[in-house]
Amino acid sequence: MRPRAGRTRLAQLVAVAMTAAVLVPAIFAGTKYEVLHNFGASGDGTIPYGPPIVDRKGNLYGVTTTGGTGQCSDYGCGTVFKLAYGASHRWVEDVLHNFAGGSGGAFPWGGLGLDGSGNLYGTMSGYGSAAAGGVFELGPAPHSWSYNILYSDVAGPGLLIDKVGDLYGEMGSGQSKYYGAIGELSPGSSGWNYTELYSFCTKQSCADGYNLAAPPIWGGKGNLYGATVDGGNGPPICRNGDGGCGVIFKMMPKGDGTWAYHVLHRFASFPTDGESPNGGLVMDASGNLYGVTVYGGAYNRGIVFKLTFVGGQWKESTLYDFPNCADGCYPAGTPAFDKAGNLYATASGGLGDCGSFTCGVVFKL
Repeated sequence: MRPRAGRTRLAQLVAVAMTAAVLVPAIFAGTKYEVLHNFGASGDGTIPYGPPIVDRKGNLYGVTTTGGTGQCSDYGCGTVFKLAYGASHRWVEDVLHNFAGGSGGAFPWGGLGLDGSGNLYGTMSGYGSAAAGGVFELGPAPHSWSYNILYSDVAGPGLLIDKVGDLYGEMGSGQSKYYGAIGELSPGSSGWNYTELYSFCTKQSCADGYNLAAPPIWGGKGNLYGATVDGGNGPPICRNGDGGCGVIFKMMPKGDGTWAYHVLHRFASFPTDGESPNGGLVMDASGNLYGVTVYGGAYNRGIVFKLTFVGGQWKESTLYDFPNCADGCYPAGTPAFDKAGNLYATASGGLGDCGSFTCGVVFKL
């Protein structure tokens, strides 16, 4: 697996913020808080990574990036799990797959995708020569789940699925063999076919960005929108990233099978701009984009931002600039909207004492 510049400095914040996203629906409903499952039992996974997904029957699915029965390290190779509400009136966990390492892959990360046939799709970060990374599929069967690796090169956290079952996300090493690419996997008669849609860091000083913290999202007319953690404006403009502060990009299908890539915004474009968008984007009904940066802003504790298409160009504005850590700071993960247009997300900080760290918050704008 190629080195992931910028991953190390953000990994802890990503894991905390993205797993905390499961709390958001409880805020929407105004109901009591309930722990459905505590990870860490014998043979169980540990450190759930990415938001869970829900099927038509109300079952929850997700991944743990470590734990399980695999022997990749002292912490296992990761799992795919299911939580179902049973006849005993409690949630019961079922481990659908234990990653084994080696050619079988290891360390799943990001959220899962679910197609209309009940198949699950996800990505693995791998671990150098010790375990493969890539894209996997779990298919339901009468008494078990079938496991297949669809693509065995590097892959970013999570995937986007279209209506015909094609998969999109950060896949492949790109033209540079280092900075990665946006790729598409399409099912065919002889297996899955990989197509590179755009190779990152093709511009001088990686002005076009690289490293996704979450898969892209769909916009109007079949366009893709996403955020990179790195690239864009570099030092000394960028205070917090040797490899740059990240960009927001748009990809448009040309109609001939190729895609056009455009940078909508480079972070650290002005002194109080955000730096390092550490999560995915959300879009409102008007086509505006929202997200968070883990650093930057007037206090260098992160911001919540909005991108609006005005006068033929995209303009970024700061919705909230985190002034201190008592009410949260260094936000991470993908925000969520409710029906009234309120925005919810997660951050580090808060008043809780978790040893040498604070315990984090869920906030509402």
